[in-house]
Amino acid sequence: MVIDVHAHYYPKQYLEYIGRPELPPAASAALGGQTIDERLALLDQTGVDTQVLSASQAQPYLPEARRAAEAATMLNERYEELCEEHPRRFLSFAALPLPHVDESLAEIARITSIFSVVGVTIGCSVAGRQLDDPVFDPVYEELDRVGAVVFLHPVGQESTPWLADRNLAWLVGAPFEDTVAALRLVLADVPQRYPDIRFIIPHLGGTLPFLISRITRKSSDEVALGLKSMYYDTVSGSPDAVKCACHVFGPSHLLFGTDYPYCDEREFARHLDYLDECDLDAPSLEGVRGTNAATLFSNA
Repeated sequence: MVIDVHAHYYPKQYLEYIGRPELPPAASAALGGQTIDERLALLDQTGVDTQVLSASQAQPYLPEARRAAEAATMLNERYEELCEEHPRRFLSFAALPLPHVDESLAEIARITSIFSVVGVTIGCSVAGRQLDDPVFDPVYEELDRVGAVVFLHPVGQESTPWLADRNLAWLVGAPFEDTVAALRLVLADVPQRYPDIRFIIPHLGGTLPFLISRITRKSSDEVALGLKSMYYDTVSGSPDAVKCACHVFGPSHLLFGTDYPYCDEREFARHLDYLDECDLDAPSLEGVRGTNAATLFSNA
């Protein structure tokens, strides 16, 4: 079983509703124009059994609570339909109408019993709020109560001055978002206070594997332990980076991902193939390719 935990799908009606019809950008999302049938053919060709769909930067974080709730439900219902049309090929991380807490709690209650929903997705920041903001504690409390998997994803920091222009917000800004979001959660003791939430950090945790020694030296061993309690997807392409992440987090905490549609067909296949170059033993490789994710979702 090969499970791609980092894959996106953008229903056109949803994008129009949230005012983001430009997504996904053609310049970076070579596979963005594929039909579902073409997408399934690519999965078959490369040996990917299942994709877990999520909203990427197109989160339903609208200012008005009612519209945010309607947007989240619209997206999640479309995901549910797609999963029902193609059982075992697609699962989903449901979106939440944050920063609106009551509406998010209602959406968690609505989606909890849907079989194809294996967790929720949250941006690395939410409408300008950081993930350690106490306003989100009731949401974490409920996600902890239901034992949720939470997949984080960068939202794009084009307005940040030092990332403005030259596509820096996505070239390097995205993994910095991953780094900071994970650290903020750990420094705020969110994983400790809500131990039944399992967080997935994309892109091998950004710079975390490389900086873990500095982070520990400047904070405490407890911070490193908090980071090691999280899971990390393999959207990278660098065997050296995976080896570093394995050394820091352990291969049992790595999950295969592709960041579809932000790649072409060759790059999509490479996301899986390069794992063979990471010096993983057979059980660890099987775990990264899918068993780790299957176990994680079965415990959710």
